[in-house]
Amino acid sequence: MSGSVCNSGFFGNNCVGCSPFVFCQSLFVSQETCCANFGDVQQFARLMVYNLSQFGNKNTSFSVVSFASDAEILSGLSSADKTINVLDQLIYSGGSTNHGQAINACQESLFTSDQNINRKKFIMLITDGVSATDDLNPEADAIDAAETAKSSGITIIPIFISPYNDIDAVSFMSSLSNDGEVYVTNFDSLDSLKDQLVEQVSCS
Repeated sequence: MSGSVCNSGFFGNNCVGCSPFVFCQSLFVSQETCCANFGDVQQFARLMVYNLSQFGNKNTSFSVVSFASDAEILSGLSSADKTINVLDQLIYSGGSTNHGQAINACQESLFTSDQNINRKKFIMLITDGVSATDDLNPEADAIDAAETAKSSGITIIPIFISPYNDIDAVSFMSSLSNDGEVYVTNFDSLDSLKDQLVEQVSCS
């Protein structure tokens, strides 16, 4: 999940108080988190891990990759309980949006932690913006990373948080997906995607 999600929903401006260690918009988010929107994504990630673990078998496992300007593997393939514990520790990082590194890190976490070549592998890419880094063409880097991951047997499911209808951004996110489908939502409606996503994974 993106560690820098912070879109207010108005003309693409960042929400107030998202810089690290400033203040929070929600009493239910720790001061280090610094952003209610980040808290929404954090809660959605926990919800998805829990619900996917309920339909899957005992071998279902999860990894966590956080990304902003850079990507970091926070945990390799682990149980739902351990994964939720990792998600609980996340804080808002700030920074840009490096989808290329994120997808590469996800692919690494899925293969270095798992010797079961027959296990189905999915990346749920939760983000609120297109690729934006100091690289010359970050969108091309992201597409290249996605193609490499997909060719290795990974299914990429983009979850794009966008408060307004950005056709170009949705088109870009679609290019990262295996089937061209993108789940577009806003922060308040993230949880409503749960059943659709569980169904897609379970039927794949």
